[in-house]
Parts: sequence; C-alpha cells; structure tokens
Amino acid sequence: MDGINPIEIRESLHPSANRDSVFKAGESQGKSGSFFFFSKDRKFIIKTMNDGEMSIFMESLVDYYSHLKTHRNSLMARIYGIFTVKMEDIVPVNLLLMANTI
Repeated sequence: MDGINPIEIRESLHPSANRDSVFKAGESQGKSGSFFFFSKDRKFIIKTMNDGEMSIFMESLVDYYSHLKTHRNSLMARIYGIFTVKMEDIVPVNLLLMANTI
C-alpha cells in the first residue's frame, strides 16, 4: 500500500538515527496518555497503544483495509504495522506505525 517497502521503513526507523526522538517521546504524551514520536526523516509516526486500543483496531482491521483498497484517496490515516515489543523484565508495549501526513 502506498508504495512503502520494508527497506524504507527500516532506514527511516533505524535506532541510531532515532535515539533522541525515542527518549523525547515522554514529552509528546497525547491526550489518551499514549506516547508518540516522529521518525528522524519525519515520514512515520510511532504511537503506543494500550491493549484496549489494540483489540479495537484488530477487530476493525479487515474493514479498514477494505476501505483503503476501495477508496485509494481516502483521508484516513495510513497504518503500516502494529507491533508488540517484549523484553525481559519490562511490560510489553504495543506500537502503531503510521504515515505522517503533515
């Protein structure tokens, strides 16, 4: 979708290029309590999601994708991935990767 490929995402989100943005994410806390930050090249936004938000999105995923395939010029946010990051001794974190449309 949208011609975005895994290499472009990997380069845009490379840890060394985004280190400062990740640590500043706490300063960008949204109304919902979620944290978000822009990739270094500002092509993407990463947003944390609680389990409830993740569940709602997963239930809507088929309809979301169908809508975007049918309405290529839709103004809906383009979501490129949802991930759960799990590390030892740390509570898992759900992340949403979406296009920055600004």
